[in-house]
Amino acid sequence: MTDIKKYLTSVGILVLILGILMGVANFFIISLTQIFSLGINTVVISLILIILCSTIVTYRVIKGKNVNSNIMKINFKIVSVLFPIISFIASSFGMSKSEIRRIYIKLNNEYIYSNKYNFNPEDIIILIPHCIQENSCKLKVTNDIDNCKKCGKCNIGELAELNKSVKVKVFVATGGTLARKIIIDNKPKAVIAVACERDLTSGIQDIKKIPVLGVFNKRPNGPCINTNVDIVDIKKAISFLTGKVY
Repeated sequence: MTDIKKYLTSVGILVLILGILMGVANFFIISLTQIFSLGINTVVISLILIILCSTIVTYRVIKGKNVNSNIMKINFKIVSVLFPIISFIASSFGMSKSEIRRIYIKLNNEYIYSNKYNFNPEDIIILIPHCIQENSCKLKVTNDIDNCKKCGKCNIGELAELNKSVKVKVFVATGGTLARKIIIDNKPKAVIAVACERDLTSGIQDIKKIPVLGVFNKRPNGPCINTNVDIVDIKKAISFLTGKVY
């Protein structure tokens, strides 16, 4: 199944569970007041309708349809609340959490791209995982990306050059704790984060007050070793956030 089909399947299971719970609740409270029963039914039906409306919006966004930015914002908040439940349902039925996370990150990015920004490059930071660096390299780029000798074996050299030419700040993070510290210390107005689905999801959920554009890293050698990133995707994100073409 594709990402969106797995997401829709998980939502369908969630709606079915809510329907069953409503039926069970009605069965056990049949002896209670009609008002109490009506209240429970109203709440459950409202939740189902909210989930279904959110799913329709999500489907349209993933399929590239135009959606009002305010509706996208509301929908992203709904999905953020539902995300842990949908992820649990997906994994319980043998579906990959990564594919559900990919939907979440795409929704986040599409919401950000539906807005307009005009930041200075100096106010943007790019966070990249240490696994992008060539595994055999002995240079310490975690402390300073300018330590890179630009041998061309990984993307670090291209990112270091981008750091100098565009003046965006580029940092290599060894994990979520260091990434959060970098953001706190630098106080950026926007973040472009490169990582796998799991790390991007947790990062987006951690950072609430500024836009975070997620860029998936590529893993030709498997996770966490000699990964890479398409520099075109990075430049696209910078151009969007600054309003300039790079």
